[in-house]
Amino acid sequence: MSAILFVILIPILLHLMLTTLMKNIFINSLDKIPYEIWALPGVVFLISILSAYAVLYRDLFDLRIHKKSFISITLAPYSKFYLVFGFLIAAIIESLIYGILSMIILSLLLSQQLQWYAYFAIPIYGSIFLLLFGNLTLTLSILTERITTFISITIILFFFMIFGTGILFEFEFYPRILGMILSYNPFSLITSELRRLVFLNQIDWLLIGISVLTGLGWTWINGFLLKRSLKQ
Repeated sequence: MSAILFVILIPILLHLMLTTLMKNIFINSLDKIPYEIWALPGVVFLISILSAYAVLYRDLFDLRIHKKSFISITLAPYSKFYLVFGFLIAAIIESLIYGILSMIILSLLLSQQLQWYAYFAIPIYGSIFLLLFGNLTLTLSILTERITTFISITIILFFFMIFGTGILFEFEFYPRILGMILSYNPFSLITSELRRLVFLNQIDWLLIGISVLTGLGWTWINGFLLKRSLKQ
């Protein structure tokens, strides 16, 4: 029941309390796209990372800190990269399901609709975004030993996700230097490339490939960090 309520209520609340408010301030994007349409991929990403965070917190940080079944899992005859990759895949799949269902609900609330291919592109790009976000959450989970520290860093992380990745606000509204810096982080590249495909029918395979390789390389690093942390 809690999962059903999450899938149904969170998209509706975000639409009513965020999108409908912001579209009165930013009526159109700088490319003359209605804000509620422009923000749809970002809202779906936001819901997906909320789900991914909950899954990874439960599967890695909570089990490790409270000395539950985590040590038994790490003693399985698999490499730490394989274990970290398994955590990520489980979180990505679950979060994509929430994201897709949320996207369907949000599309019913919009006054206009995206092109049909956008509803396939958003989950694909979302999986890359979740790969990066999941690795960032895993890094924090592995390196952090105190719950209060982890929660504090998490709050900062979500502020960064909302304001520093372009999911809800265009970087042109920021001071020029700050906007330029933020636009080149891996999360921003995925959101900007998704919107370039959805709204401008353009695609940059190089940037997408770099983002995927960054996520896979980060996964290997997290496997190494986990091995060092456990001293196994």
